[in-house]
Amino acid sequence: MKKRKVGILLFDYVDVLDFTGPAEVFSLTTNNKAEKTLTLYKKHLLPMRPFEVCTISETGMELKTHSEIIINPDFSIDNSPALDILIIPGGPLRAVQSMAKNQKIQDWIIKHKSIEYISSVCTGAYILGGTGLLDGKKATTHHLALKLFEEKYPEIQVLSDRKVVHDGNIITYGGVSSGINMALYIVKQILGKSTAERTAKTIEFTM
Repeated sequence: MKKRKVGILLFDYVDVLDFTGPAEVFSLTTNNKAEKTLTLYKKHLLPMRPFEVCTISETGMELKTHSEIIINPDFSIDNSPALDILIIPGGPLRAVQSMAKNQKIQDWIIKHKSIEYISSVCTGAYILGGTGLLDGKKATTHHLALKLFEEKYPEIQVLSDRKVVHDGNIITYGGVSSGINMALYIVKQILGKSTAERTAKTIEFTM
């Protein structure tokens, strides 16, 4: 089975749970129960795992999250590997507004428009909205940012009563902790319900 490369976009003041939740889900997903046991026992992840996760920022240099934790991304957008799945986490309004105005970042996201999945977590939808890839599509975001999101991007059909919106190859999720749900949803789409449930049980999470 093909191993899928998952890239998580990072930026200054990103919300930690938005990207660490999905990173853990994808990293701890296994092909079967035996691999699950080995993964929980060994120090290093198994080479046959179905997803490989990396973090990517504009420069690849050290950055600080919203909670002031220092992060060193794996790649810059200039040397990042080919991706199958792109995750765009959120953060405070000023941070996502800055990313939505960053043309280099926007162009880089647009280059991935035809990959298997592009998914935003929480206010990451605001960044994704700047690319135009959501125009004419349905989407959602954090409940406190819904009105602003709708006003900023009138071409997007914003759904306020949905935690997850899947339209084409783009998935948007509302709420900080929803990144875990989002990742499990993608696991289910690709590998099936039983694998997603096994992964959820591994991290002690109720789907």
